[in-house]
Amino acid sequence: MKYIILQDYKEKKNLYDLWNSEYQNIYPISKELFEKNIANASLEYSYVVIDDYNNLIAFIICKFWNDEYSIDTYDENCWISLFYVKKTNRKSGIGTKLLNLIEDAARKKGKKYLYLGRDYLNFFPGLPVDFVVNRPWFERRGFIKSYDTYDVIKSMNLSVKNKLILKNTNIEYRISTLEDKENLIAFIQRNWPGRWTKETIDYFENGGTGEEYVIGISDCNICAFAKVGLPTTKTLLTSYSLTWRNRFRALGGIGPLGVDTSYRNKNIGYDIVAYATNVLIDNHVSNIIIDWTGLLEFYRLFGYEVFKSYTYMTKEIKK
Repeated sequence: MKYIILQDYKEKKNLYDLWNSEYQNIYPISKELFEKNIANASLEYSYVVIDDYNNLIAFIICKFWNDEYSIDTYDENCWISLFYVKKTNRKSGIGTKLLNLIEDAARKKGKKYLYLGRDYLNFFPGLPVDFVVNRPWFERRGFIKSYDTYDVIKSMNLSVKNKLILKNTNIEYRISTLEDKENLIAFIQRNWPGRWTKETIDYFENGGTGEEYVIGISDCNICAFAKVGLPTTKTLLTSYSLTWRNRFRALGGIGPLGVDTSYRNKNIGYDIVAYATNVLIDNHVSNIIIDWTGLLEFYRLFGYEVFKSYTYMTKEIKK
């Protein structure tokens, strides 16, 4: 049995094939999804395990923030993006050794916290409820549960276009264009500096035209936004809400989204979600997912219900 850094392992396809051998039906990972989500992985600190016959039996993908764009606390954190041990090789110490390798690297790099999921270009925002049997394993190794987050879903009746009614008549809602790029980035930077700003910058730098963002306009200024994931969205621009779109006929997504601080408590948050939902209805989606949220009662107003639950789990890296 050999432990090899992922950087030196050439057959990356074997990783998602191994994952799909067990989780194809609930969390299918395509070539495009895998390549997109590991684009910022720390391959020199990630590992694969092969047996004596050169078969892949386990892997762990780790991420350390290595981007010149600064996001608060990211320099002190690290993440396990994807972690898998083949069923027949579990309870043999492989998972523990892989985790120890990550922790040793994190300690040497001076990191303070290790997270399950929640990484930039993440597969999961935490430990999925489907893997709840694995939670005690992580807890025994020092991970602590904080709280839960959710993906919510709305199933569409494709034969009936029941558009949602907006509440504000004095706000213009529309799909953004390339001409909105600088104003949109500045708006998000002003209200949500950090990850959401970085995502928007990356979106446009990877060829985004603006059509995946809807905006609210008041007095010629952007006052609200929502990113929409279209069934036709190119892979490099895919929103987290579309991560598991291979499970659906034509999945649409919403998120992130928000309202300028000076415009809150005016039903604009309701309207931007309603407008984004209507845009996806016009794009003939079969389902809509809003990912990584705790606002369950709010989204139930639009007919969304819980699709997946995730548990935030964190381990402090001690010196």
